[in-house]
Amino acid sequence: MHQQLEFQIDSSAILNYKRLDYSFWFAIAEYVDNSTQSYLNNKERLDKQFAKDNESLEVKIIYDNKQDTLTIRDNAMGMDYQELTYALQMGKPPKINTGRSEFGMGLKTASCWIGDTWSVRTKKLGEEEEIEFTFDVEKVSMGDVTLKDIRRKKPIDDHYTIIEIQKMHQKIAGPTITKTKNYLASMYRVDIKEKSLILKWGDESLSYDANLTFLKAQNGEEFKREFDFKIGKHRVSGWGAILENGGRSKAGFAIIRRNRVIVGQPTAWRPSSIFGQEGGSNDLINQRLVGEIHLDDFMVSHTKNAILFQGEEEHEIEEKLKEEFATYLDIARDARYRKTKIPIETITLGLKAAVEQMQSAEFIDAVSLNEVLPQNLIEAENQPVIESMKTGEATHTLNFPGFEAKIFLKNELSPSDPYFLPDYSPTDREIRVAINTKHPFFTGNIDDTNDVMIYCILSCLDAIAEWKCLQKTGEINSKTVNNIKNDLMKFVSVP
Repeated sequence: MHQQLEFQIDSSAILNYKRLDYSFWFAIAEYVDNSTQSYLNNKERLDKQFAKDNESLEVKIIYDNKQDTLTIRDNAMGMDYQELTYALQMGKPPKINTGRSEFGMGLKTASCWIGDTWSVRTKKLGEEEEIEFTFDVEKVSMGDVTLKDIRRKKPIDDHYTIIEIQKMHQKIAGPTITKTKNYLASMYRVDIKEKSLILKWGDESLSYDANLTFLKAQNGEEFKREFDFKIGKHRVSGWGAILENGGRSKAGFAIIRRNRVIVGQPTAWRPSSIFGQEGGSNDLINQRLVGEIHLDDFMVSHTKNAILFQGEEEHEIEEKLKEEFATYLDIARDARYRKTKIPIETITLGLKAAVEQMQSAEFIDAVSLNEVLPQNLIEAENQPVIESMKTGEATHTLNFPGFEAKIFLKNELSPSDPYFLPDYSPTDREIRVAINTKHPFFTGNIDDTNDVMIYCILSCLDAIAEWKCLQKTGEINSKTVNNIKNDLMKFVSVP
């Protein structure tokens, strides 16, 4: 004989809401989502009333650290009794769930996460009553689930919702407030930019200024490109660009869903197939590739802090973006990128990066304050390294008709020693080149085999050009050395 089991959820389950994976800004965003969706659902009617009252949609967040209360108030549509009682039912999706309010959980979960007592006071446009309910988490968890309403007469044109949370689980420190304001401004950047929302922290209107300046080619065109494609039936759109002045906190793709940022700067999405290792590294691509990607049709977590990709969706999006921005990736990742004709963006980006390095305060001070030592002192400082090359075994030997060049990788030198040191005389048939692997330029910029190869080739070319100049002219003349090196560089091909 089969028996039926009735599935039940005990009211004490709400005590677990304080353990949800919220950050403070994501919890507050639940209220802003509800307010903005209320406006979108009733846009025509509210716009008429806003025009009449010379207002626009406003959400105001007020934190009182002395009273230990948080208040969120809006001037959206408001709710009548039936709508409010429906909204207070846990997990019951709103009747219109294709926007930002879709799970029927945010108001309750966020409020219980923030504090132990909270109230909702609301007045719907066109109704005559304000309705208020108070929710005591401890009482409800003990089974007292009957919420009593308070009703007050109000002007028919009033419209608002006010949520007040008391007995907060933690006070909000200054750094958290700053971070919360920055994140909220970023989350609602589209609404703020389109002036469809005034978002306030106290009396401060939050604004979002990405302060992005995109790299331009010599013809003045910005390196910014839009994209629009589908993954299955889901649309993916947005833009990507190369920043003129890079910064890891600015870079990455902001994920936007239904005009609300899910993941944004400074912790923007950095797909590994584009940005490298998990979370990205600190190379040029991680500092300068930036963009926004709209994923309106994809699933989102109920706390709305992550997209829940299904199957291979994320991988397929990554591959399409990698294809869309192949040229940009080559530019940003590899200064050695070249085709038959080097793209102008490669040259522009490389020059810009070089200028930034050489216009840093440290480099300017080094140029201005660098002390030129007397030649005899320089020779005395270099002599121990020269002697070690004469008696030591070379790491590699380059053989040329009539002479050879010996390369010594010097791991024992100090950061203050020369980055490379040649030793030769006009009559020598042997050139010795010491390469200092402890020099700050080497330790700070050389990351892979190709980097080491270029560093060593340039050091050897400098030594060979100097020796040939001295051998042919009897002196070392900078213009002659540069001419010889220029000719030799034409025959060096770096993969």
